[in-house]
Amino acid sequence: MLAILVLAALVTAGSPSRRALGLLVALPAFAAPFVAEGPMARAFLAAAAFWGFARLVDLVRERRGFGPLRRVVHVLAIVDSRQCEWVPPGIDVAAWSRVALASVFMLLSLWTGVVLSPHHGGLPLRWLAGCVFVYCFAETAAGLLHGLGRLLGARVPPVHRHPILARSLRDFWGERWNLVVNRWLRQHCFVPLARRGRAGAGLALAFAVSVVLHTWIIAAALDLDMVLRTAAFFSLQGVLLAVEGPLRVRRWPSPAARAWALGGTILPSPLFTEPMLRIFAELVA
Repeated sequence: MLAILVLAALVTAGSPSRRALGLLVALPAFAAPFVAEGPMARAFLAAAAFWGFARLVDLVRERRGFGPLRRVVHVLAIVDSRQCEWVPPGIDVAAWSRVALASVFMLLSLWTGVVLSPHHGGLPLRWLAGCVFVYCFAETAAGLLHGLGRLLGARVPPVHRHPILARSLRDFWGERWNLVVNRWLRQHCFVPLARRGRAGAGLALAFAVSVVLHTWIIAAALDLDMVLRTAAFFSLQGVLLAVEGPLRVRRWPSPAARAWALGGTILPSPLFTEPMLRIFAELVA
């Protein structure tokens, strides 16, 4: 799969026809998850295939001429290499401390949801543990990106901005949670339509692509029931985002606004945390 993405990155250099050809060359990478064994391996390969393709879209739309090495680095990077600050390699103590702390809570919550909850606490405990697991998984991943980036001589842009402090769903999804994906969706889905005066359509397209991304990963790893749950969760987030504007949530007192943001993500979260627990269950089973 990596070889396919590297080849596609090199092909996309040049004319519009070559750029289109590069995207076609990358399509076989989407078959990689289906030759892997186990939900976790399939999920990771599905995410890598989708995100490698997303980075190819960056290269296809990039007006600057990048050399072969820069193109390969970009397509294999999780973060946008164009936004990295290149610095002398070093050890980011804060990032690795974040990884250590978050990974401990991640594994504890995973064990609680998968192993403990069937015997004590039932579904409420499983769903609560699932929320903690997803949050800590995201924090662990963010810390790894910062820590590994610094070791390689790159200071990467923020991945999370304290999502738990969000005062609205727009604040949560647009300014705080998974900013790596958010920046890509903003650049390639929202901004092109917003510049044409169709901001609402741009927001809808960004959420549609987000639904496709997450359901694709779950579809590669689990069954149709889990796919439908995931699609329902992200579709519901789109609906709640649409109504919070007319509700003027941003003008609410801070406690009420934060309750809205937390409630809008946590209450329907079992639709998403259940598939995530099933994917990573093998870590503690």
